Amino acid sequence: MLLFLILFLPCVFTAYCFIVKDKKIILPAAAGFFSAVLVCACRYFFSYEHRLVYSSFAENFIYYLIKQNFLPLVVVTLVFALVTRDSWEYKVKNFFALMCPFFAVYLPYCVITASEYYYQAYDLFLKPFIYLAMLVQISICLISLYNSLVNKKIFAAVINSLIILFYAIYPAISDALYAIDHAFAIILILGLIFSLVPFALLAIKQLRTNKTE
Repeated sequence: MLLFLILFLPCVFTAYCFIVKDKKIILPAAAGFFSAVLVCACRYFFSYEHRLVYSSFAENFIYYLIKQNFLPLVVVTLVFALVTRDSWEYKVKNFFALMCPFFAVYLPYCVITASEYYYQAYDLFLKPFIYLAMLVQISICLISLYNSLVNKKIFAAVINSLIILFYAIYPAISDALYAIDHAFAIILILGLIFSLVPFALLAIKQLRTNKTE
């Protein structure tokens, strides 16, 4: 049952590597992977992983936002951006190469350590799709945001920033709804919509590219 959770993001990233065929992704990929190993080790040795599940949406939302989702995303991205001396274009374009290996390690760790006995379908199957969609959409919007700032298109920059913010926090919203036993059908529908939008946009972009060629 855990195989899909453990192998999904690594398989996606492997496919991504074969598609882009760019050696420049090696550095961010290694940085993301070893950052996840370090964070997981610190959490394992210095924090208590099992917790009482709150009945409050807000308390669960803050917990997932800080420990699983938004804070790790922001901290790892900022540290990589500040430490590396490459151009901002390189950093922006390699966001996915950095964060996909990170969550390929960190997400299974969070799910596995949260339960000792059994795992829910949400954690095993829907959650990996939601996190992949988050990474894909943020990656798309970061590139668009960078181009908007370079070309001084303020409105487009604001729109991309808002989309990035929404996709960065939605996984915590979904996790919090699931934690308080909200209707699973609603969580599933919202999760599928959230997950399919980035890939629909990529498909549309690819079709337009093919037509122009």
